[in-house]
Amino acid sequence: MTLQDLKYITPLDIQAAHLNVTSAEMYDEAKKFNKHMYDMQRKRRRFLRDMWGILILNVVILALALPTAASDTTSLLFRATGGRGPVGMATGGNLTLTCLPAVIYAAAFIYFILIKKLYNWKLMLILSLIPIPTHYAFIALAIGNTILVKKMNDVDNEIKDEVGYPGFVELHLSYIRDEDSLEDNGMETFTDDEKSDDLISERKENPYDKYRTVWGEGEGSMLADNDISTAINEDNIAKE
Repeated sequence: MTLQDLKYITPLDIQAAHLNVTSAEMYDEAKKFNKHMYDMQRKRRRFLRDMWGILILNVVILALALPTAASDTTSLLFRATGGRGPVGMATGGNLTLTCLPAVIYAAAFIYFILIKKLYNWKLMLILSLIPIPTHYAFIALAIGNTILVKKMNDVDNEIKDEVGYPGFVELHLSYIRDEDSLEDNGMETFTDDEKSDDLISERKENPYDKYRTVWGEGEGSMLADNDISTAINEDNIAKE
């Protein structure tokens, strides 16, 4: 899914992770968009899983290889510089020169993979060959790095052209149909004429209006107590 496939959702909506739905068509598009974002998030989690895997693999191999590199049985470079002896004991080889390729590899890995984000398995293979003279365990590291970076590159190529990359945040939907109604707290407004007509049409006749005492023209009226009593007595007699 690309921006060209979207009719109602704009880049600003995606950036804000919010969409005000005003039509059924917009709602359908938003549902499809959020479902697509969920699918892309699952693929992105696969990418992050492989990324964490390659980081953990490198840390473990480096932590195990460097302390045991000072031996003819574990390091080609240590043997070449005249070293001998059991694992972990440097008796003649140049330990600094032995560990130098591993240091160069670590710096190159951080720059090309973590900073530049170049997920190219061929580049990763070449980088992983550098520390092999330091310790034979780096052969396993080269194999693991190449496989994981190949998988990361495949996933990244699959999702990098998708809308919402790289976060793939789903849209929060609201359903305010008319923004002008916010000024009235969502309530409809009426004119004075409309209010008057509604009140007149809904007004019910008061059964005691005929007993009201008029105090004067234009001065209003009120219902006298004796009139109410008389009306009640008449109603009771009529029922009997």
